[in-house]
Amino acid sequence: MGNNFCYTKSGMQSTMSQLLCEQKFNGCEVLLTAGNIENESVDCIVWPTDQQFSNVPQNDKPTFIPRNGNCIFVGSTKKNKKNYILAVVQENNEMSFQDQQDEERQLIYETIQNSLKMANARQMRSIAFPVFQSKDHTTSATIMIMAIKLFISEQKSDSVTKICITLNQIEQVSSFKWVFQQVFEQHNSAKSKSYSSTINPTFMEEYKSIRLIQQQIVKEGTP
Repeated sequence: MGNNFCYTKSGMQSTMSQLLCEQKFNGCEVLLTAGNIENESVDCIVWPTDQQFSNVPQNDKPTFIPRNGNCIFVGSTKKNKKNYILAVVQENNEMSFQDQQDEERQLIYETIQNSLKMANARQMRSIAFPVFQSKDHTTSATIMIMAIKLFISEQKSDSVTKICITLNQIEQVSSFKWVFQQVFEQHNSAKSKSYSSTINPTFMEEYKSIRLIQQQIVKEGTP
């Protein structure tokens, strides 16, 4: 599962990101773009990695793994002007296939939420996410976009006003655009009308699973 989270710079390498979808929601701008995430005009980039930080430059590797949550903030330097949030993936190869899928859903959801909370606490105004791969693009899109929408809906964001998901493979585009329209359709009914005639079963399944994950997290956090 860990390798699914490692961002690879392949597929789309233009210096300018292409805007695919845009939605203003509760004072926050949510963008779906295609290109190289390093070229996004944002304060902070989320960088998925493994427990050994194998895709992180040696000088930027943290000396610890967080005990609470799975995100580590790495501030900008003179050499690197970007701020990063390293999202550490906890691997468990002893799980059954179904348990791995359930764990993966929750991990993606919590990584999105934890990253946004950390960016907000650090007074970041904007943040970009790469695609977190799951069993298919529709599943990835549903979990990621729902997690973002739920954060905006339920968390008071004092700082973050721009959230971007950056695609880096052409094959991701149609699924992410479709899910983006479905998730925000009540706020953008004119543009999403053509999409609402049929509901993808995978989308509905993942939508329900994210709601269950959200309810479980809220329950666990209640004294």
